[in-house]
Amino acid sequence: MRRYIYSEDITELEVKDYDVLIVGSGLAGIYASLHIDESKSCALVTKVNIENSNSWLAQGGIAAVIDPNDNFTSHVEDTLKAGAGMCDPEAVEVLVKEGPENIRELVEMNVPFDTNPEGELMITREGGHSCRRIVHCGGDATGRETTKKLGEIAMSRPNITPLFGTYMIDIITDRGKAVGGIFYDTKAAKTFIIRSSNIILSTGGIGALYNHTTNPRDAIGDGIAAAMRAGAEVVNMEMVQFHPTTLLPHSNSDRLFLISEAVRGEGGILKNHERKAFMKGQHELADLAPRDIVTRAILAELKRSGKTHVFLDVSSMTKEFFSHRFPTIYNECTDFGINIPEDMIPVRPAQHYLMGGIRTDLWGMTNVEGLYACGECAWTGIHGANRLASNSMLECLVFGRRAAQHINEKTLPGHELRLPYTLVADSEKLTEKYINGTKGKIRDIMTEYAGPVRTEHGLAEAAGKIYRIYNKLQNIKLDSTEEYELYNMTANAYKIITDALSRKESIGAHYLLSE
Repeated sequence: MRRYIYSEDITELEVKDYDVLIVGSGLAGIYASLHIDESKSCALVTKVNIENSNSWLAQGGIAAVIDPNDNFTSHVEDTLKAGAGMCDPEAVEVLVKEGPENIRELVEMNVPFDTNPEGELMITREGGHSCRRIVHCGGDATGRETTKKLGEIAMSRPNITPLFGTYMIDIITDRGKAVGGIFYDTKAAKTFIIRSSNIILSTGGIGALYNHTTNPRDAIGDGIAAAMRAGAEVVNMEMVQFHPTTLLPHSNSDRLFLISEAVRGEGGILKNHERKAFMKGQHELADLAPRDIVTRAILAELKRSGKTHVFLDVSSMTKEFFSHRFPTIYNECTDFGINIPEDMIPVRPAQHYLMGGIRTDLWGMTNVEGLYACGECAWTGIHGANRLASNSMLECLVFGRRAAQHINEKTLPGHELRLPYTLVADSEKLTEKYINGTKGKIRDIMTEYAGPVRTEHGLAEAAGKIYRIYNKLQNIKLDSTEEYELYNMTANAYKIITDALSRKESIGAHYLLSE
């Protein structure tokens, strides 16, 4: 792996100084920025904008022990069970016990959670949870409403400088410490350096490595790849979660629309083309079984029937209830010509979430001094082999805040910046046709060989195909965001596949079919 993908002389680049650098403006990044002491300058960097994140798209809600009939032990047990023995119990304890106070803080920040006529938080249930513990906003728009509100607050803070349309190329390290990053301003077409000894990565997942995903199409794991190059430990990348119910797509290029698990929590039933419910007998929770089990059951049904999709029957709900509880889903289905609740919703699995990522401790710290990670790009130990529904937004809150708290308690060192790396001088240029074609090839390989059901032979074949691309890019001079993205896609795809090859047993989202 290359240490840096930026290949030009950077001694003449403009340098901007900040006490804290946060890369990514989803829920984890914004919430972390709001907990940085206001005496510290903070750059909030995102390659597009606040709306273009998995957090913005999140529907279901945030899991936390709020209901008086719920308890910490139950939430911990549900999380550990879904994680199939690969969770860090200490991290799960932190997540669960700090969950309620973070929800109370969001309420104090006027995040518009749905409430009943008495003004109490409405709480629902999702797959894998033994009771109702999911709070939500706008019915099925929790991510959008939460991120929007927190973004408004962040934009009003004088110590927070938002840098939209800014792409992170590399993390700069000096003697094992993170000291800054190289960035490209897409509007000004200008490369510059941000110097900071406290960097929080909250750059999201890797959904765009697959043909079918609920993620934005630029979610390729830039932060994870940059962290790997900087020496951060990245683990369990084979643990890629596929959501069982996404609306049947128009084409491979579409970001798939998620049909929230909460729909099944409110009584939705999966049925095949013969209108038979097929989850009974598959798991004790039937339609509310963990996502990997539901996904594989649907794939088995598709293989049996030869169809492209199954159905979600929501006829147990009235039109009034469904349109109020799930307004975003209702409107999307209406646009597709689906008459809710009389018509069943055509659904199929798609890539949704990455459980693996940059290894951190309980304060979001990586093994690289000064470098933190939180949110989907991080491996905190919470999700193990299979994420429990709606734990992801809670993880963003708990560990985003913890990373900020750890930075606040530090004595900030003086900014030091040395640039001890060799520039790549190869003159070969990549054509636009090669870049776009190779990105498509990577997505095809990942979809075919590294999906919900895998074989050792297929993974080995995929590793060879990806390695040939990876090897070609090691000594080529890269000089555009498209080329940087291609390199990052290749690096992450290769890591996912090699991690999958290293794990010989089926567990959670990593399911090996016997050959």
